[in-house]
Amino acid sequence: MTENKGLFVLLNEVVQKYIRDYFEMRSGTFEENAPSDVFLGVGTRELINEVLPSDVKNTIYAIDGSSRSLTSAGGIISISTLAISSSQLPIYGVFPSLFGLPSLPINKPFIGLASSNPSKGKIEPFLYSSNSLFTSVSLSGEPFLSTQEPERIETEIRGILETEALKITKDKGLTIIDGPLFPSYIYLPEKVKNILAKERSKIVDKNYIGVVKRLDKSNLLVKVLGKYSKEFESKYRLNPQNFLSDESFLYNLVRFNYNPPYPILSIGPLIREVEKIRYYTFYLIIPYHKYVPKFSILRIESMNREAVNIVSSLPFSGDGIPKILAIADKTAKELSSGILKYIIFSLNRIGFQESFRDRFEVYGVV
Repeated sequence: MTENKGLFVLLNEVVQKYIRDYFEMRSGTFEENAPSDVFLGVGTRELINEVLPSDVKNTIYAIDGSSRSLTSAGGIISISTLAISSSQLPIYGVFPSLFGLPSLPINKPFIGLASSNPSKGKIEPFLYSSNSLFTSVSLSGEPFLSTQEPERIETEIRGILETEALKITKDKGLTIIDGPLFPSYIYLPEKVKNILAKERSKIVDKNYIGVVKRLDKSNLLVKVLGKYSKEFESKYRLNPQNFLSDESFLYNLVRFNYNPPYPILSIGPLIREVEKIRYYTFYLIIPYHKYVPKFSILRIESMNREAVNIVSSLPFSGDGIPKILAIADKTAKELSSGILKYIIFSLNRIGFQESFRDRFEVYGVV
């Protein structure tokens, strides 16, 4: 069959006849309880609104970080980098500074070391540079160990650096953060989570906006709407409990309730509370083109109820995120890639061996 029709013809038939129908088929419901600290801020009939972009006069900053790890015979080396872009300067500053880029005034470690030798603990102070650029000890006081997942070390180092970046932009304008306003830090132990959350809660105010880009694994909205499913279905012809992810639910919500030209829509707010701080969660749906059913779907978190209007007014990249955030994202990733490649080069010179998989990942093979 493949020889007669050609592989690409066969694949097209599979997509058209099977994959599309399978993904669009909706049967059964998935009942999960919403978190106790989240509730709907309006009735279901006022939940969906068209957005009118705001005219933003303030300077806007965007913060993003990048983390990478290398597993060697001696343990794990995790690095995190940070970039801030602004509406006035494409690259406001980076940490650590490389390639002649402007440096941010941060005095925290950007390298975490997890030894494969459990007897090794804190690195002696005389080995540090004056800026303490690396650490082998968690905020909990326990040493990092190579038996931990690299994400555990990356998340902590990156969380510390991003909190420091929030301090830099405070009272200077509006700040867009890549990710939630208050991250869940799922890889971290409870003690470390609490330290980072409390520190962030001292900084965050109405001038900070969290933008969550990946909603394919998020189900917060469908959980919250679960108890309103009958009411919601009667108005919007869609049952939230038929969907496992917020992204799938929102995409189908627009398809079944709106026709071209597609408007910019907000869904929400949900109201959440962390560290006694109450903030709003909206879902923003922006069409790539008013006559094509392809959308950028973002979750917007802020203490400012006008956050969706602010974000929707910004220029967007081809990837469906604000351009100012895309610049910070690209800069941080290039910085972490350059640093990790140099570390690999230096380790190879002195005879340390990286793991089999990392040889391919660092050089972009996989």
